Amino acid sequence: MVEITRSYEIEVETIDSDHRRLVKIINEITQALDDKREAECARLVPEFVTLSKQHFAREEALLAKNGYPGVEKHREHHAALDGKMDTMLALAERVVESTAARDALRKELIFFLMDDVINEDMDFKSFLMDAASRKGNSTDG
Repeated sequence: MVEITRSYEIEVETIDSDHRRLVKIINEITQALDDKREAECARLVPEFVTLSKQHFAREEALLAKNGYPGVEKHREHHAALDGKMDTMLALAERVVESTAARDALRKELIFFLMDDVINEDMDFKSFLMDAASRKGNSTDG
């Protein structure tokens, strides 16, 4: 089971809510794999990909709205994750018949979450917190 601890929250509710939803779907997918409900897993992966793309769009819009200087670099990072999402979709199509696909999918999901939330999003956390304090309100939408 995957969790995002408080230290990895961005402290922007729309982004943190998206991260919690992504974690929830990852946990549902891995539980489906553990329970040998591969067809359910294959159904959930496209939902995860759709939510991820929506999250990326919200996050990029928020960063641009707040004048984050690294917004273009972050967009490029998200674009690089498109290939990972394509890989996850391909693996999801094979989980019913392939143990290797199930194992690879599990690893891809964890890597994806760690790469986006832990490695990249922490870069702009302090910027958004500073922006909120300068404005005297939330950086949210």
